[in-house]
Amino acid sequence: MGLLDSDMLKRTGLGLVAMVAAAAIGLGVAACSSDDEQQQQTVAQAEQPEEQPQQQSAAQTEQAAEQPQQQAAMQQQQTQQQQTMQAEEEAAKDTIVFSDLNWLSAEVQTRIVAYIVEHGYGYPTELVAGDTVSLWAGLTTDNTQVTLEIWPAQQPWIDELGEGVIELLGDSLDENWEGWVVPQYVKDANPGLVSVFDIPDYADLFVTADSEGKARFVGCIAGWACEMVNANKVVAYELEDSVFVVDPGSGAALFADLEGAYARGDAWLGYIWGPTKPTATLDLYRLEEPEWSEECWNGDQGCAYPSSEVRIAVNVSLIDRAPDVIEFLRNWDYTAAEQIDVEIWMGDNDETPDAGAIWYLQNFQDVWSQRVDEGVVDRVLAALAEES
Repeated sequence: MGLLDSDMLKRTGLGLVAMVAAAAIGLGVAACSSDDEQQQQTVAQAEQPEEQPQQQSAAQTEQAAEQPQQQAAMQQQQTQQQQTMQAEEEAAKDTIVFSDLNWLSAEVQTRIVAYIVEHGYGYPTELVAGDTVSLWAGLTTDNTQVTLEIWPAQQPWIDELGEGVIELLGDSLDENWEGWVVPQYVKDANPGLVSVFDIPDYADLFVTADSEGKARFVGCIAGWACEMVNANKVVAYELEDSVFVVDPGSGAALFADLEGAYARGDAWLGYIWGPTKPTATLDLYRLEEPEWSEECWNGDQGCAYPSSEVRIAVNVSLIDRAPDVIEFLRNWDYTAAEQIDVEIWMGDNDETPDAGAIWYLQNFQDVWSQRVDEGVVDRVLAALAEES
């Protein structure tokens, strides 16, 4: 029994050792497994924070990229809304019709003012071409609403019209003159040619092939008030047998006739007025006439033209429906010097009154902008920017 017990003890001890070893191995495996899981969790946790900033950064970039587009869309929407509101306001305003008188200063000034009224004040505008007589009738019947040059020859028409039809507002073109002239070199060569009463003695100087043996006198355009005044003067000065009145056909043709004769050194006799390019650039002599008086002017008109106080006139219908334009016209002033500058530029560049008006607005901004509100200036300048 002692030997058997000893073997059994040995086997039992070996078994225990094996069991302990197995247990240890099991524990070691479990421990390793647990460490691996912890490492995996740690790696996963470490990777997770790196992905989140990347996702956030991409989202922020996308939002930043969308912001300018959203802002542009909002600005476009606001612009469209403003344009719609402006269009609705303009649609609610009636068209203002301007008398487009057929001489250069009136043509240019009318286009300047109409441009400001349309683009600065938002009123649709229309220009109706015609002469003094026809457009006077249009103004009094409300077929036109604005005439920018009412000259003294029309004063009797205003007196006869009475109140409640038209209203005279501001002045334009300063105080100027009308009269009968010859080139100064003609006067210098003929010292005795001083007044209209000397014309018969010097009629031969002005005879041309088409003047029927009389002095060729270049007068006003048919339909101008001065046409009738000059006809009355011829009779009053007893010049029917001495002068042959020629209608040049247009204001431009009148200027060209005078300037052409002057360039050639020819004798020239006719009617002219200031401010014009010829009166500013040529040396002319005004023939003397009896002094103007109201009695003479309302009679046979055998006297000098009155000083030309050129007025702006509107039909009274415009007063209530466009008070802002009325206020503008009361403040408007277009000087003789400005008009001459425009005419010279037009002549040098062979340009039209439309181009002359744009040139004035672009080059005299410091002048005309003082006669309108700031908002009007901004809108006119915006329109001019699109002309370039």
